Amino acid sequence: MAKYKFDGKYLKKGGTTIANVNGKYIRKGSGGSTVANISGDKVRKGSGGSTLINVSGDSIRQGSGGSTIAKMKDVRKIIDGPGGVTLAALWYCFIR
Repeated sequence: MAKYKFDGKYLKKGGTTIANVNGKYIRKGSGGSTVANISGDKVRKGSGGSTLINVSGDSIRQGSGGSTIAKMKDVRKIIDGPGGVTLAALWYCFIR
């Protein structure tokens, strides 16, 4: 069973809200500052910024190309919920 739950808006561990997703923006806690944004298959730092990771198939890669740092199948074992790139972004920013 996954340690974290994502309902499409909030990432929670038990009753604690770790992050929230509003459109393409990922914010810390239930409001908070913007940690990352999603643009296609890329996750960028803050509200613009450099590319943190990109998702290609089952691979999560560092930066714009880079080496594989994780697989989506492993992220899905940790976070229960919908999404592909969003789950990868939440994993990268708050769990790994």
